[in-house]
Amino acid sequence: MKILLILLFSNVLLQASYTKVLRYYEQGRYHKVRTEAKESYSDYNNPKLHLLWAKSAEKTGLTTEAMSAYERVLILDEENEEAATALALIYQNTNRNGLSVNPYAVEKNGKWKARANLSLGYDNNLNANPGGDALDEYYGVVGNKGTLSSQFIRFTGDVSYTYQLEEAEGWFLKGTFNLYNQSNFSAHKYDLLMGTIEVATGYTASNYSFYLPVSYDKIHYLDKSLMERYRLMPRVFIPIFTDSLLDLSLNYTRRSYIDKIDKNNDANSFGVGAGIFFPIENSLAHINIKYEKRTSDNNLINQFIDATFINVDASIKHSFNDSLTADAKYSFRYGDYNDDVGTLTTPSSIKRVDYFNQIDFKLSYILKPDVELYVRDVYANNSSNYIPTEYNKNIFMVGINLTY
Repeated sequence: MKILLILLFSNVLLQASYTKVLRYYEQGRYHKVRTEAKESYSDYNNPKLHLLWAKSAEKTGLTTEAMSAYERVLILDEENEEAATALALIYQNTNRNGLSVNPYAVEKNGKWKARANLSLGYDNNLNANPGGDALDEYYGVVGNKGTLSSQFIRFTGDVSYTYQLEEAEGWFLKGTFNLYNQSNFSAHKYDLLMGTIEVATGYTASNYSFYLPVSYDKIHYLDKSLMERYRLMPRVFIPIFTDSLLDLSLNYTRRSYIDKIDKNNDANSFGVGAGIFFPIENSLAHINIKYEKRTSDNNLINQFIDATFINVDASIKHSFNDSLTADAKYSFRYGDYNDDVGTLTTPSSIKRVDYFNQIDFKLSYILKPDVELYVRDVYANNSSNYIPTEYNKNIFMVGINLTY
């Protein structure tokens, strides 16, 4: 889910040294403008400072830095036509949507936005299975189902609308509809269809930004309408240092199964997380840690619902040139469950513990500012002292992403 993180970046403290920067600009000392602007922390809420910074960077041939500075101008003054025109020209000339220290784009008041993604891929373990032999040995019964693999076609798309509340300065509303559909060439039982409706409100102040999305999902999986999911995910973004952003979040999720036979799996989850976005030359990095507690409505029947999770995500997006970018993400999850790993025939008092690792790599070619071609590979491994949940899987995809 992409949110309006860029609404905040670099709005810090009060005006101080714009006059000095302006004098350097009028003297044509563009390198000095950039140096002074970077150190003018007390004036970072002044769009005129960032406009001089952007124009000076552009005059010295630093296109990426200029693009980032123009973006910051529009954060602080979204009606600034000079910055909007210059930024649009940079996007056109560099044949990209832009890569800067700001990971999300701002939608202007009353702005519709739509995205569509179509990919063709192969999953070598659709059912996340440890293999028939491992299950035969664990259960002591032969003939257990093994791994299933298939090619698939996947479509994801979303439409969103953002509205700035003119009567309440700094506040905005956003509505989004998202559709996810994966159809397998074989093993159609594992086809997945999910629709999501999200309504969000946000607020941007001088030194922080707040975003509160409320969402509803309905998931069709395993040949049936499987579950409904309700989520509340408030987040706060605070600028730190000169070019980084602190990301604080809370999370509540309610999952409710539709079929009566599955109702004992109903559960609530509560989580808290902290992360940081920071630039590294032509890259944007993000590190996040989250603690999550999941509790079952009925813990007397089904196992492995009540659990505690610790999640660590580290990602980086890098631009090789104007057209070629790469995204890499590593995810780790530690799961500590309340139930033991024994069977009826082999009782045990050992509690289940899982270690999940995933590497997600994506290489993109920006064909046009609104057209992206990509290849993507995802490898996942779950190791556990509960054999039925151990698995390895790899998903490879080629696709196209369109933005309107």
